Amino acid sequence: MADHHEVSPAAGYDPKIIERFAEQLLRKADNVRVGCAVGGGVFGVFVGAVPLTPLKSVWGLPAGFGVATIILGALVGILIGWVIGEGRAFRYRVQAQSAIFQLEIERRVTSAVAEAVATATAHAASPVLEEPPKLPSVPPLSPAPPVAEEPAEGPAKPPSLPPLSPVIESPRPTEPLLRPPGSPLPPLSPSPEEPPLSPAVGD
Repeated sequence: MADHHEVSPAAGYDPKIIERFAEQLLRKADNVRVGCAVGGGVFGVFVGAVPLTPLKSVWGLPAGFGVATIILGALVGILIGWVIGEGRAFRYRVQAQSAIFQLEIERRVTSAVAEAVATATAHAASPVLEEPPKLPSVPPLSPAPPVAEEPAEGPAKPPSLPPLSPVIESPRPTEPLLRPPGSPLPPLSPSPEEPPLSPAVGD
């Protein structure tokens, strides 16, 4: 049998808690980065101090180089620790940004809903009666003059056409228009309108 847990009113939603959580994550990211850099520097100092210890035979460096190796080891250790710390700090920053983003979304949704409710309440409280748009005033039209009605007549007669003249057929020539091949041409007579040709002068 599962127990049903009820959320008490004291444990209600509080956006300030999310803001504080995001700030803690950002501070933790900075602390991790700095802590890793410091730890890397300390480790580099220990590694660089090897020539000053009885283990100097491992490196084969004289003790005079001990200070230089300590400084070099510290710098390399800080650099390595900073890179490792930056990778770990990035995760905390992503969590902090996610919490801030969710909080921002919640605030925008709440303000949009509140604005919509206020607008709906304002419209419901004071309903505005919209008047129908007035048409532009047009002067009254004067009545059209009465059209005189023409007396009704019988069906209209078509216009009279002139009488048709009889068709006169022209007599057909009895002679054939074409002469058969080999028949002589008829003699040509000079036309009375043309003067006779005179012989050429100076032959």
